[in-house]
Amino acid sequence: MEQKINLKQMVDRLLQGKKTSKIIFIIGIIGILLIFLSSVIPHKTNNSSATSTQETITSEEYTSNLETKLTELAEGINGVGKAKVMVTLENGIEYVYANSQKKSNDNTQDFDEGANKKSTDKNTLEQDVTVIDGKDGKQALVVTELEPTVKGVVVVCEGGGDIKVVENLTNAVTTALNISSTRVSVIQSATIS
Repeated sequence: MEQKINLKQMVDRLLQGKKTSKIIFIIGIIGILLIFLSSVIPHKTNNSSATSTQETITSEEYTSNLETKLTELAEGINGVGKAKVMVTLENGIEYVYANSQKKSNDNTQDFDEGANKKSTDKNTLEQDVTVIDGKDGKQALVVTELEPTVKGVVVVCEGGGDIKVVENLTNAVTTALNISSTRVSVIQSATIS
């Protein structure tokens, strides 16, 4: 004869038992409710770094921003006066994308009766760029953005005829851009408007 016990009877029996079993039972019920609620309530995830659209700027915008900053820097140096700056780049902005790799090695060996052995190795490497859902659809996940390399800087300024001003300006530009002084040219202007 099979006895059927419903859930209410089981709860009543557990509640009539010892105090510790009541506490364990209540904690278990709360845990089950929390698990249920976590599966029902939608999660808010903070994947702003992964799903944010990468703000890509062009080399021209990068150069223009750099020239503006260098002009402000130059005009802040005593004796320079008004200045104009031109920056040339060796290369544009480069992006390093996240990717997954799959390597496989295949070794085949053939044996002849005359003890001749033939071995063939085949190595394959597959790389796939990681793609994420972005604001404008699917886009590659950028891991690193490499700034362009500065090829040269020309500064035309009112104080370019003074050797001390040229030295101070050259030191400022070479330090700011981490380039050699041979890549910086400071020239005195006739007039700058």
